[in-house]
Amino acid sequence: QNVLSELARTKQMTLGKFIHALGLPGIGPELASLFANHVKTLDGMFGWLHSAHAELGDEEYGPELDGNGKPHKTNNAIRELCQHDGVGEKVAIQVRDGLELRRDLIVDLSNHLVLDEEPVTVSTGKFDGMTFCITGTLTQPRKAIQLMVKAAGGKVVGSISAKLDILIAGENAGSKLAKAESLGVTIWDENTLNQALNNEVQSDEPENPPQLTETKPSQKSLLDF
Repeated sequence: QNVLSELARTKQMTLGKFIHALGLPGIGPELASLFANHVKTLDGMFGWLHSAHAELGDEEYGPELDGNGKPHKTNNAIRELCQHDGVGEKVAIQVRDGLELRRDLIVDLSNHLVLDEEPVTVSTGKFDGMTFCITGTLTQPRKAIQLMVKAAGGKVVGSISAKLDILIAGENAGSKLAKAESLGVTIWDENTLNQALNNEVQSDEPENPPQLTETKPSQKSLLDF
């Protein structure tokens, strides 16, 4: 199939729709949009792709050890993408390898398209601009707590860093709690979280949260956009 022949009706689209239309294995529209927001532009995507191939010893690999002194399994570009809720190492590597396989096609198509930046949903919630991490055993399912935080404008990540605003810690919090305390991160228990929310997100909680790791997404052609 000559993909370029489809461009007669498709001249402009967002970067997220373009990435989704490439047919990357396991990458649905939500994840494509998330990744587009992560890299911002086509040049940013190619920069990320270059960094995502960094090997141990390369400058772009980043720190070799995590906060517990254990070796990182992946480079910094992969690790940063995995900071997004719903993105694991396997998915991040699928994105990298799928883009690399289509590199020449992407360059060719980009000469015929106007790619807009992915629109960012502006949050006006109580936790707008705040980053959270969740650890330990809680009375509610972790996914439910993630949705409450997101509905209030917060971002949920999977690891502890100095950029973290709040660690929500349940029973048996372990090493994440210790690291957060050493970095001076604010610690909340579940009761403190509920008090902070103060019923703000009850009516805003999405009924059907997006699934970012589809195994068999329906792939669309460029004509669908």
